[in-house]
Amino acid sequence: MKIILTFLTLVLFISCDEVKKVPAQKTTEVTIPNSLKSLTLEGEEILLGKITLAQLKLFSPWYQKEYDFYKLNTSQVEELKSLLKDVQITLLLGTWCEDSQREVAPMFKILKESGFAIEDMELIALSEDKDTPTGLEKKYELLNVPTLIFYKYNKELNRIVEFPIETLEQDMLSILKDDGYKNAYAK
Repeated sequence: MKIILTFLTLVLFISCDEVKKVPAQKTTEVTIPNSLKSLTLEGEEILLGKITLAQLKLFSPWYQKEYDFYKLNTSQVEELKSLLKDVQITLLLGTWCEDSQREVAPMFKILKESGFAIEDMELIALSEDKDTPTGLEKKYELLNVPTLIFYKYNKELNRIVEFPIETLEQDMLSILKDDGYKNAYAK
């Protein structure tokens, strides 16, 4: 009986030891380098320059609240899935901007649920003067933020500027179907 108990204890000990040796799942730590942070004239900390969605989420307490709050038009999201193939997207935003705080998280929710590769988007955070220290914004002829620009084969299709005309989903569909969409500032 002692031999059996000793054997079982040994097996249990070895088994527990083996469990400890299982490699941990690889996680990526999200950091925001100081080079991406700046201050507004009022002393509010903002992001500035080329950023990732993970950095935006970490930095912006408003992001998750707006993401969760937004109710998708699921039939329009379904329709977007096929239209987003071969499309590239650039988003220019201001973490200080109320319009960005209201529109950006829903934009990401729509794109994510449409199957768009979010990690392929170019995200540029701007100052209150709508610029970056390295002039990343200059090639975009920017008026207001947020500005969501759609490209296909490196040619701009159209853009949503500051707010949607109808809804985000409908505006995206109009752009991708080339239905003559005009943003609020189009001439």
